[in-house]
Parts: sequence; C-alpha cells; structure tokens
Amino acid sequence: MRAIIVDDDPLNIDLIDAFCRKYAPFIEVVGKAEDVDAGIEAIINNKPDVLFLDGELHDKTGFDILDAINQPDLMVVMTTAHEKFGVQAAKIRVMDYLLKPISIKEFIYATEICKIELEKRKTNQNGQHITVYYKDYIEIIPFDDILHLKSDGNYTYITTMKGQEHMTSKSLSYYETRLPSIDFLRVHKSHIVSIKGVSKLLRNQPMSLLLINNTEVPISNSRKNDVNNRFLD
Repeated sequence: MRAIIVDDDPLNIDLIDAFCRKYAPFIEVVGKAEDVDAGIEAIINNKPDVLFLDGELHDKTGFDILDAINQPDLMVVMTTAHEKFGVQAAKIRVMDYLLKPISIKEFIYATEICKIELEKRKTNQNGQHITVYYKDYIEIIPFDDILHLKSDGNYTYITTMKGQEHMTSKSLSYYETRLPSIDFLRVHKSHIVSIKGVSKLLRNQPMSLLLINNTEVPISNSRKNDVNNRFLD
C-alpha cells in the first residue's frame, strides 16, 4: 500500500513514517509534504492508496488539498490536533480520524481499515459487495442484498432487502461508480435503486418508483428517459 504524509510539522511526518515502518509494514511511504501545494503535487505524481492528512497546513487546511484533486479512490486518514475538523471529515472520503498525539492503537486500527479496503478492491475487481465502517466492526453488504441508497445531507443511507439500514459518510456518487449499472439505476440526485427491488412504475406527476418494501422513490425529470429505457418494453 502506497502512502503520502502531509503535515506542516516535520516531527509529525517523521512520527507517522516511523509508525508505518514499525506497526504497518505493509505501507510504503512514497511521498511527504509540508504544505498544500507540495501535497497536491505529491499526490498527483505518486497516486497513493492512502493519504495521512493534517487538518491545518499553515494558513490553509488539508481540505484545500482534497478540493483540488480528483482521486475518488484515495483513502484519507485525518491526523490533527483539533476536533473541529471532525464534521468536515464526515463529509468526505475519510477512512478514520486520528487526534494528536496519535495513539498507537488508533493508528493500527486506521491502517488495518485501509488494508482491508485495499484488499477488497484488489480481490473483488468486479465488485460484489460494499463495506460500511463502524467503530468496532466492518459491515459487508453484498450487492444482491442492497435495495435502495438515499442521500440525505452529508450521509448516504443504505437499505437492504431485509429492511436493515446502514449510514455512511460516503457520497451517493461514490457508490454509483462502484455498483454495477446492469443491476442498479440512479433515478434522482438523491436516490439509487436496485432494479430487482422495483415493484411498480407509478405514472403520477412527478413520476416515481415503488420498491418492494413499499418505499416510494421520486424520479427526476433528467432521469425519466433512463428509467423508461430500463423498465418499459
């Protein structure tokens, strides 16, 4: 696993580098940076799997880096002395959030999460499941079990065929790129449905879909043609 460390304190960079070598030897640190511009350059040039990212970088923040790059698969581990970044971290692709001084136990947990995610991607190229991370465990949800994904504010809610609901901070667009388009359809900016989970196409205005759990899902005007092409002969 390739990693880059971005922190405005060289001592913190050295500490995380040492932690990687001692507690996560499966991680290869391929780049280090102390400011936003250098961090962006290091990410673009090295295309890491994971980014250890400080919250405050001189007069900017680590989120300035994430806003500037387009690498949706990049796993981010926030490393900061300020809890105030927790809300922002929940809105983006953050695997874990480590408060300084960084605990060895928390560091190991964060890197193990990243390792599991990367192994899942490598061994499951066709993507047969998605994972939802909780504090004490990782929920593995097979594609066949997914009924409905709904975006609500900063979170995505995943409903399974059995009626279970899972909340994740990853965006709906993140899941759209990973779910097989033959089995799933985005019908609205806030909704993705399983094709086999649709029971009726309701021709009310606006049009909507009725799922097998009796949830009614709206169809946006921009998605009507896609829906008609999938469900109408």
